[in-house]
Amino acid sequence: MGTVWITFATENNIDGDIDYLAQEIGRCGLRTRMHPMFPGEDEKIDRLMPAFLARPEQSDAWILYASPEGLPEGRVDRIQAAVVRALESRTGFPIIGIFTNAQAAAGASAIHFTHVLFADDPEWRRHLGEALGCDLSSTNDEGLPAYVAKLHSEAPEPYRYSFECRPKMGRWESFLFAILPEEKARVAPQIASGEFEEGFSDDAEWYFQVARTPATPLDSQVVLMKDTPTRMAFGQEGTDEVVILNMRPKDQ
Repeated sequence: MGTVWITFATENNIDGDIDYLAQEIGRCGLRTRMHPMFPGEDEKIDRLMPAFLARPEQSDAWILYASPEGLPEGRVDRIQAAVVRALESRTGFPIIGIFTNAQAAAGASAIHFTHVLFADDPEWRRHLGEALGCDLSSTNDEGLPAYVAKLHSEAPEPYRYSFECRPKMGRWESFLFAILPEEKARVAPQIASGEFEEGFSDDAEWYFQVARTPATPLDSQVVLMKDTPTRMAFGQEGTDEVVILNMRPKDQ
């Protein structure tokens, strides 16, 4: 069983995005080790990273998950120096960059990656699997969810609630939100990102709205509501990965 180290800023794991990434890598038989970078403790990079990267028996691949806020001034230089030191004592190994956006990719450009991809890549499983030499295509509903979902009790008038959601990896190119048809008037949902299409499913079990503005690990979709539904569905339109949540019993 190979070992993959994941280096990341703690700010990027507040909602469990990195924990989910590690879980999915583990499904293909690789062991994951976490290397969090805490604010104000960058000097630890000089000591910790060479310790595990320079030893083939401790690391078969390394991933840097990078965002602009996770790369303060001087951090990239420290990371690159640690990678160079590691390569002086071993042969090459997968050095993978996962970036939240182009700004993060530019900020980390001094690091000599063997593979790069973006966190919102819809084909991230295939591309990361190729970089690691394993099959990441299989997944299931057990473990950590693939999404972040939050219900807020604050919203602009005349709404009372806002529902925020996004994928942890990949993207929902066409964002679907649906509730039971009989609750349409009471909940009065509205996708806040702009124009959307609406209608009813062919089996009449759902009233839905679809927005063409994508949801990504960096950009959430928000749905405004006057009341909470008993059941809702959300995610990428037209896929089996749409999430269905039961919110409360119908008689409440």
